[in-house]
Amino acid sequence: MFTAEDITLETWTVTGLSTRVASLGQGPVALCIHGWPECWFTWRQQMVALANVGYRAIAPDMPGFGETMGLPAIEDFNVARICEFMEGLTRQAGGEKPVLLIGHDWGAINCWQFTLRHPQRVSRLVNMSVPLHPIGDRPPTALLHEHFGDNFFYQLYFQEPGVAEAEFDADPQGILRALYCSPDTPRDPPVLGRSIAEGGGWIGRLGKPREQPDWLTDEALAYYVNAYRRSGFAGGINYYRNLDENWRLMQPYRDAQITCPVLFLVGSADSVIRGASEEQLMRRMAPRIPDLQIVMLPGIGHWVQSEACAQVNAALVSFAAQASARDHA
Repeated sequence: MFTAEDITLETWTVTGLSTRVASLGQGPVALCIHGWPECWFTWRQQMVALANVGYRAIAPDMPGFGETMGLPAIEDFNVARICEFMEGLTRQAGGEKPVLLIGHDWGAINCWQFTLRHPQRVSRLVNMSVPLHPIGDRPPTALLHEHFGDNFFYQLYFQEPGVAEAEFDADPQGILRALYCSPDTPRDPPVLGRSIAEGGGWIGRLGKPREQPDWLTDEALAYYVNAYRRSGFAGGINYYRNLDENWRLMQPYRDAQITCPVLFLVGSADSVIRGASEEQLMRRMAPRIPDLQIVMLPGIGHWVQSEACAQVNAALVSFAAQASARDHA
């Protein structure tokens, strides 16, 4: 049986980028795409579970994260370039065979977009936390400005180059500890309010956690902090700076369906879904995803694969087994 200690870290060249790739196991490829602010390390337990049921689990640091090169300019972190990188990964890992694709947070966004743009490269899709949203009639930042008005919202804060990364680079442990929390993690009151007019950044608006959740060990936090001390935060934030460009580039896929089998995993207390029920999520996504399963985990928040590791692994293994059963039917 594989353990996390068996994971190997390799350096690949993918679409010209020096890329750190974690690898474990042999067999068909399961490609795991992390979100923000994370790196390959977030998938270590899922890699073990997948390798132990016959998959070759691959988890890269995405461009601009960890030990993978960033892209030359902010505008390069757009959906077309990131999907080119992901296609290069799938071919380098598995040749012409389609992969089991797994994403969380920004990784889920990347995986939704990749599966729409390159459906032949994906045999099955597992996404976590961020549902498939419709492609609207107006650019996302315009909608966000309209919705939040004079109130702070982190995705709008991220739009000004140099600002958010300066805050987080100066205190990587502060931002990561404030974000890596469960829904019930006790916090001190925020030192900044909601109004943009107050000035200041995001850390002061989150409230300092009084304790770490059980799923976040000191060793894991140190791994992430060291990763961001090395890479800085700018690369990851640049994905957010392409929201409007991605909206433009995805217009041809507004009505496209994802026809491969899809599993959507989410915690009921994940703020991303704003209290939506499993039934509501199914109604929203099913018209564009005919073969959709949803697993909602009660009381679990955003960091679902860490907060509910055993449940997520069981759902992943069950979904992967359906592929094997179909292949041998």
